[in-house]
Amino acid sequence: MSTGESFKVLVVDDDQHNLLLLKQILKKEPYQVVGVTSGAEAIKVLEKDLFDLVLLDILMPEMDGLEVCRLLKASHRTKKIPIIFITALRNIHEVVQGFEAGAVDYITKPFNRQELTARVRTHLQLKSASDTISEQNLQLKLEIDHRKQTEEKFQALSQSAFEAVMFVKGNQIIEANRAALDAFQFDAEAFFKFPAVQIAAGNHQKNLAEILKGDLPGPWEMEFIRHDGTKFYGQLKHQSFVYRNAHINVLAVSDITRLKQLENQVRNAITETEERERKRFAMDLHDGLGVLLSTLKIYVTLLQKPQKSEEDRNHLINEIKTNLNEAVASAKRIANNLTPSTLDHYGLMPALESFAQGVMRSGALKIHLSGSLKLTRPAKNIEVNLYRICTELINNTLKHAGAKNIYINLDLHNGRVDMSYTDDGKGFDFNQTLMNDAAGHGLKNIQTRIQFLNGRLTSEKSRKRGMSLRMEIPLK
Repeated sequence: MSTGESFKVLVVDDDQHNLLLLKQILKKEPYQVVGVTSGAEAIKVLEKDLFDLVLLDILMPEMDGLEVCRLLKASHRTKKIPIIFITALRNIHEVVQGFEAGAVDYITKPFNRQELTARVRTHLQLKSASDTISEQNLQLKLEIDHRKQTEEKFQALSQSAFEAVMFVKGNQIIEANRAALDAFQFDAEAFFKFPAVQIAAGNHQKNLAEILKGDLPGPWEMEFIRHDGTKFYGQLKHQSFVYRNAHINVLAVSDITRLKQLENQVRNAITETEERERKRFAMDLHDGLGVLLSTLKIYVTLLQKPQKSEEDRNHLINEIKTNLNEAVASAKRIANNLTPSTLDHYGLMPALESFAQGVMRSGALKIHLSGSLKLTRPAKNIEVNLYRICTELINNTLKHAGAKNIYINLDLHNGRVDMSYTDDGKGFDFNQTLMNDAAGHGLKNIQTRIQFLNGRLTSEKSRKRGMSLRMEIPLK
């Protein structure tokens, strides 16, 4: 598109006199004017350069103006150039043919200067306006296409998200993905009429209303309510933005009900473990160290009585020394059960070997230890928890399995500790026992420790006898 002095006009006429006259008239206007004397020459010029207007004589030898016009209108490059025909006065037939060929106007010979300049100016202005509109339409189309592509991508992302994603305008849900419809058990038509704050349950509705007013992303944990009235715990994230001059809130909700249940199970397991350890510690003190200290008190009281022979006094002193030694040994055993010194000084495998030897002295069963952890020690918290897991499993086998052999293997592999535990006892339904743990197998405590270490616990379901567990604990 050209404007002002940059408008370019091509004049085509085989009559040199007419050509010079037209050029002289138009050169007084702020136009760039080029003149040619044949249709073929006009085609060549237009192939190299574009013009804003063509003044075209109809009657020319070899290639007349009508044929030139048809060729220009058939070309994608030149079809939008306005063409004004030059024709003889009263030649109505030529005018009709010119319009049919694609001309926008005509000028009659002999030329009227004012009429000529007025028509040329009008069509140049129309061409300029048309070009401007075309450019604006193109930009608008590109913008619409871009926005449509963005919306389609965004919609595809939201539809493929596992989280429930909702778009909220004011307090009305205006869009939601499939996960949201499934999570809240709505169909789309009903959900889009539903007040946004009412997806939260009870007092949480006030919290959600405050979130929709602010710009904080969260996350927040709150209770939500489904269309059928059932409730679930969810983690809410929030983002706001302006779309088409409207304030839009995006809510993303993840169902964390199962996570909450696991957290409660972990807390309960920790509480039960602590209580069991306290009871065991109290029993060890009462039955072991407590009895020895009570006996020492009696001996000291007897030693303080008068009229004791030297022989009786020496006997009491020896008994006191013996009980003191046993009390010290008992205190060491209790301390060792809390945190074995072998584990601190030498690592997991020596500590398990020491524990296994103590168990095997009873003759109840044999414990077979193998693996590579003798050479490499993992972090202390991993060692302590693996030690407690192994001793819990060994005690479980002793109490319930009636096994003759226990096989424990501990290896390092690809940045994790791989542990396998197998016995040849009577076995049990691992998953069912884990669900209720009614028999006191302590599996929830074991699972809690593994979850604390971000590990994974699996059982071999196909075994006809005995128990086989596998644990994978990441080192980081």
